[in-house]
Amino acid sequence: MSKEMNMAGRPKIYDEDAILEKALNVFWEKGFENASADDLLKAMGIGKGSFYLAFKGGKQELFEKTMDRVVHRHFDEFRKGVQSCANPVRLVKDFFLSLVTEQSPVGDKGCYFGNALVQVSDQNLQLKLQAVKNLDILEAIFKEAMDRGKKMGLLETKLSSKELALYLVNLWNGINITKRMQHEPKALKQLMLLNLDIIA
Repeated sequence: MSKEMNMAGRPKIYDEDAILEKALNVFWEKGFENASADDLLKAMGIGKGSFYLAFKGGKQELFEKTMDRVVHRHFDEFRKGVQSCANPVRLVKDFFLSLVTEQSPVGDKGCYFGNALVQVSDQNLQLKLQAVKNLDILEAIFKEAMDRGKKMGLLETKLSSKELALYLVNLWNGINITKRMQHEPKALKQLMLLNLDIIA
């Protein structure tokens, strides 16, 4: 629980995790550029004074913190699974197959970081670079999974772990776009299985 002093000197009490989650949902739905201050303040349930006390960098700082939140909530757990599971290749396959089900962790909203690369203005290079850095983290996790898979004898391909990781992050980016034009689960699953043959 965070406490901030508002302009009148009274403590403003709110749950930072909760307001970041609400802001994240606004950004994911509308994109960074289209999410207005009113949209964010209404969703977060805080006043303008409290907002700028908590996020002195304004909307940009808030967006940066929501990107960090996505990394910690999803990528950290995925990496732990890759490091500890009995079959990291199977884990990666299951991860991708989950993207084409109704229970997909990202739904039809696309990748939070891929969206940022497309939607954020070229004038805001810092946010684009952070989005790229976060996708690099995902690529590194894929490489770690492929490294373990090769050491365990689970991969027949001659491609290097680095090449496979780049392929998989490209698949991640691509399927999140394809899902916006193809909504038939059976077709999406078949497409995904075809793409995953590379790590058979």
